[in-house]
Amino acid sequence: ASIPNVAHWYPRVRFASGRFDYDRRGILDHGHLRFFTRRSFTRLAAAAGYRIVRVQATGLPLEVIERGADDPAPGLARRALEAVDRVSLALLPNLFAYQWVFELRSTRPATVRSEQC
Repeated sequence: ASIPNVAHWYPRVRFASGRFDYDRRGILDHGHLRFFTRRSFTRLAAAAGYRIVRVQATGLPLEVIERGADDPAPGLARRALEAVDRVSLALLPNLFAYQWVFELRSTRPATVRSEQC
């Protein structure tokens, strides 16, 4: 499951300034109908009968900065932002994780189906 992190600094700044508008893309995308933190999604998954096998935080999708550029190689600005994003994510993942990627396994026993002829 890929879960946008509503506790990321960007939505926090928006909410603190009194703005709760949807964006065209990103964490506050129109397609995101529910919002989760890592903790709230963990509780939801457990209540739905799943255990978490692995969780990975992803950083900002900085590749969009140079989308459509003539030279597809990352520029100095992007490489610097990626380095800052990596360090920030390692130090404060709840604040800098752009999204959480969960690997889940069902805790419910598999149902056995009988073969019908």
